[in-house]
Amino acid sequence: MRQIEKQRNLIMAFVTLLSFSISTGLSAQTDSSKQFPQLLFPAFTKGIIIMKSGQTNSALLNYNTVDEEMVFKQNGIYLVLDKPEDVDTILIQNLKFVYVGKAFYEIIVNGSASLSIQHKSRYTSAGTNTAYGLTSQTNGSNSAVMVQAGNQVRNFDLPDNVIVAPAIVYWIKRNGEMSKFTNERQFLKIFPGKENEIKEFIRSSRIDFKVREDLIKLGNFCNGLVR
Repeated sequence: MRQIEKQRNLIMAFVTLLSFSISTGLSAQTDSSKQFPQLLFPAFTKGIIIMKSGQTNSALLNYNTVDEEMVFKQNGIYLVLDKPEDVDTILIQNLKFVYVGKAFYEIIVNGSASLSIQHKSRYTSAGTNTAYGLTSQTNGSNSAVMVQAGNQVRNFDLPDNVIVAPAIVYWIKRNGEMSKFTNERQFLKIFPGKENEIKEFIRSSRIDFKVREDLIKLGNFCNGLVR
């Protein structure tokens, strides 16, 4: 009986420890998302960096949608990915990112008409639509989270009166030319002569331009039209 009771106590202790570990992990991810709303992912996640030279590296990655920079965490320090123009592809949680101009775009459809998302945000003063210039540390906080970007140091923390407002842009690449769109009217202009077919597909499939999965459906349909 003592042996059975001892085993039962050990099992209960293990279950308690496991439950604590799971709840702590979930809490950390949620808190990370709330603490740094400018980051695309709720937590830093192991990703793969493929260089144009063919070299491959792994790191804990996240994406700053305001500064439009790939950030990685190393030994408790936050750093901005240096020389992004030398990067071919970054893979995070089965999502593919490529460097275009001065930002990383997520490629969601490949083909003769490839479709990508520019995950972009801006700092806005709470209660207004006026852009907010974030230049200093948060209210003199001693616990501010700093990010090293080359010779510059930036701050992840936000003042109390500032929110992060999404300003996402979508792109189609056809014949080597990039065209951006945010709504149906702009999208149809990218495919002259195919407007009626695309418009009917949007209607029948109830495509929502704010839903990633719907855009993938639309992109795949358009690639079937312009092969």
